[in-house]
Amino acid sequence: MKNHLLLFFAFFFAISQNLQAQNSKGIIAKTWLTQNREVLEIQENHTFEMLFSKAVFSGETFRFYQMLNGIQVFDAEITIHVSNNNVVTYYQSTYNKNVAIINITPQITQNEAFEIAKNEINAGEIAFKKEELFIYNKQETSILAYVVRIEPKQTPIGSWEIIVNAETGTVINVENKALNHKDKNKKKEEPKAKNSNMMMLVNGSGFVFETDPLTATNNVYGGQYVDNNDATNAALDAARTNVTLLDITQTGGQYYLEGPYAEVVDFESPSKGLFNQASSAFNFNRQQDGFEAVNVYYHIDKSMRYINETLGINLMPYQYTTGVKVDPSGLSGSDNSHYLGGSGSLSFGEGCVDDAEDADVVLHELGHGLHDWLTNGGLSQVNGLSEGCGDYWANSYKRSLGQWNTTDASYYYVFGWDGHNTCWNGRVTNYGAQYPSGLIGQIHTDGQMWATTLMEIWEDIGREKTDKAFLEGLAMTNSGTNQQNAAIAVRQAAIDMGTAHGYTCEDIQAITSRFTAQGYNMPAYNCNLSVDEFNVNTVAIYPNPTNGLISFKNLTGLHNVSVINMLGQKVMTGTINTTNNVLNVSKLFTGTYFIKLTGVDIVLKFIKK
Repeated sequence: MKNHLLLFFAFFFAISQNLQAQNSKGIIAKTWLTQNREVLEIQENHTFEMLFSKAVFSGETFRFYQMLNGIQVFDAEITIHVSNNNVVTYYQSTYNKNVAIINITPQITQNEAFEIAKNEINAGEIAFKKEELFIYNKQETSILAYVVRIEPKQTPIGSWEIIVNAETGTVINVENKALNHKDKNKKKEEPKAKNSNMMMLVNGSGFVFETDPLTATNNVYGGQYVDNNDATNAALDAARTNVTLLDITQTGGQYYLEGPYAEVVDFESPSKGLFNQASSAFNFNRQQDGFEAVNVYYHIDKSMRYINETLGINLMPYQYTTGVKVDPSGLSGSDNSHYLGGSGSLSFGEGCVDDAEDADVVLHELGHGLHDWLTNGGLSQVNGLSEGCGDYWANSYKRSLGQWNTTDASYYYVFGWDGHNTCWNGRVTNYGAQYPSGLIGQIHTDGQMWATTLMEIWEDIGREKTDKAFLEGLAMTNSGTNQQNAAIAVRQAAIDMGTAHGYTCEDIQAITSRFTAQGYNMPAYNCNLSVDEFNVNTVAIYPNPTNGLISFKNLTGLHNVSVINMLGQKVMTGTINTTNNVLNVSKLFTGTYFIKLTGVDIVLKFIKK
């Protein structure tokens, strides 16, 4: 867990719904931030700049990055989500209140910082690099530092983050930020020149595993269905599916696995080229390297099309403007795969079962990318959150194909071909541990709790609604989000999308029940707020929103009143009856609160302006 992060707040304070209609959601978010500086413990000399926002179906999320004299504070932001009703329904903070005022003039150059970082990890040829100046306060002292990101082509494979003191040139911290799907830590072929004047997108075809040979044939690992050092046979050939490869690039008589949603690249060792050819039929078997290239192109393209076209969520990598870049043969051939957050690329290893042959591995790594792109680089691994997100995204797709029954162990398998065999154990989405007591501090293991609960919700409300709430909820989070707060965000996304996107009160209750059963502490909510407030036969409150006084109607008898904030904390109590039916809430902070009355089986929600 990170020091000085406000990780355990409920992240929900809301502003008044009756702000003037011409106010944009951005102004609402800024106003809320100003009004709640005391609650957030923001120091007087600390400022924020809104440098990124993302509009989705549930509203718009704004990321206010902490600044000091124009320099961004590393890993420090306040993320604010404004619903379509112009209400702040969720916030998350990694604000660092202990940042001190320091000299912001670097004594070494950006290039010098890069060379220091490169030498520190003994990197060879570089595939990607980036140097940025930050205020760094992760070791109890505020310093000016370059954050250098390096992704080597060969050694050491990974997405390296090296922190270099901008005054002394000292290396402060080195970490490989590549996100692997497992708990493990030749000269490049140049493509032929493309004539942009003759380039076009066409449909091709190719053989893939859907999602893997065991799932396609309802078999278990063994017999003819084994890796056997990547050898093919009649059974494994028959397990392939011939598919349409949408929008591949044709130019100069060559066809490339490059389209608007996916692009095969070659940036990591071993260098095997781009697999361009003179035919649009990419018909390979698993023993040929081209098979993995076709498999990753198809599955990434299909998943990104589903998000952007079926779900209607605009989501692409922020690091570049092309389709998702993927190397089907990387990691120097080792038995692992990873997402590289610096370049926003995916790469797949080849040890034991080639990882790119299993769509679960492909979609798991894509899941890391989705998490990263939704949060503008604010992906969280607290409690293994992003590992669970990747496992969920993989299992959500495989289960949607309906190829396994609930009585099959493989119904719950993640990495059903790559794992659950002599290669390694794989993971599951019927993991038995409960949050938070079941956390063991190992991100891949702990992430199974998150993936398991999401798949239970998937069974209750269906794939598309779960996937949409999952993606929209992730877009509200940042690098400090743990599993519980992610659960609150996912449910809030479903609430904010509401009936316009098919979410019923029964859906919200199903989401709440599953998250609660897993051990996540979910704040109270009132799905039928509009009905409860105005039904003449039930207790109701007015005005709402309020500046200070709340009146109750339809009371019978004496009632004890509890006012609860979005943390679930009791912040006020009182007593009301039919003659003394007014509650003064003027001393409460701006935000959203709930009222519980003894003897009344409803929860009333109000907004304090």
